[in-house]
Amino acid sequence: MSCRSTVMVISVAGSPPETVIFELDTATCPRTSHNFASLCASPGKAARPSRTNVTMPRAVPTYRNTEFHRVKPGFIVQGGDYDNFDGTGGRSIYSTSTFEDESFANNHHTEGILSMANRGKATNGSQFFITLGNASHLDGKHVAFGRVVHGMDLVRLMASVETDEKDRPISMQRIVVVDCGIGKGNVNSKEGDRKSEGKNTKKEKRGMKHNERGRSNPSSSDSSSSGSTSSYHRHRSSKKHKKRKRERSSSRSRDRGHYSSDERHRSSHKKRKSSKKKHRHRERDYDRKRRRRSRSR
Repeated sequence: MSCRSTVMVISVAGSPPETVIFELDTATCPRTSHNFASLCASPGKAARPSRTNVTMPRAVPTYRNTEFHRVKPGFIVQGGDYDNFDGTGGRSIYSTSTFEDESFANNHHTEGILSMANRGKATNGSQFFITLGNASHLDGKHVAFGRVVHGMDLVRLMASVETDEKDRPISMQRIVVVDCGIGKGNVNSKEGDRKSEGKNTKKEKRGMKHNERGRSNPSSSDSSSSGSTSSYHRHRSSKKHKKRKRERSSSRSRDRGHYSSDERHRSSHKKRKSSKKKHRHRERDYDRKRRRRSRSR
C-alpha cells in the first residue's frame, strides 16, 4: 500500500498545540489523498467570516486556522470548512467544488480512521472527519482514505470539549488547526513536543537572566559585543554604577576617619563661612563700642 504523511498542529480550548500525523492511502484513493494533502500544504490562513454584513474576500483554500466544527463523543470529530467554519462550506481543489466518491475499499471499523464528509453521493469537498470508535454503518457511504498514526490521545481530548445543541464546540473551547503541512513535522512524539517547548522556555529564561545581568553589571555588558542592551542604556547604567561606587567608597572612608577631596572642600568652605560670620560680628561690636564712647564724651 502506497502511503503519504500529512501533519496537523492542533490546539484544544486554548491549550498548547500538539501534533497529529495522518497516513494517507494514495494507492486506493489518489485523488482524495491529493485533495487533502494539497489543502494541508496550501499557504495562507483561513479567516472566520464576519458577523456583520460586510462582504468578505473569497476564503483561502487551506486547513490552516480552520476549526473542528462538529464533535460527537464516541462517534466522530469533523472539520475542514474553511469557508463558513460551521459545516456549510468548503470546496475541493479541483475545478468543480465537489468530486466523485473514489473508492469504498477502506472501512470505518476502528478509531482514528480519516474519511471524507459529504452531503450525499459524489459531493466530496474539503470537509473530513476522524472516527472515535467503530462506525461500520458509514462503509459504502463515505470514502475512508487514511488513518491517524500519531496523536490519537489529542483526538480523544478533542471529543471531550463542551458543545452546544448543534454539536459545535462553545466559543471558549474551540479546536483550532494552528498549522498543517506535508510530512511528519519536526516532532516524533507528544513527549518530544513538551521537551522542545521546555527547552524553548529555558532558553528564554536564560536570555532574560542575561539581560538582567547586563543591566546591573555594565562592565560585563560593555565587554560582550552580543549584549542585548543598547549603548545608551549601557552608558546610563555605567554612570549609575560609578555613582554608587563613589558613595560606597566615601561611606567607608568616613568610617575610617578619612574624607574624600569633595568632603574636604565642603568642610573647608563651611569653616570659611563661619569665620566670616565671626569677623562680621566682631566688627559690629567694635562699631557699637566706638559709638558709645563718642556719646559719653
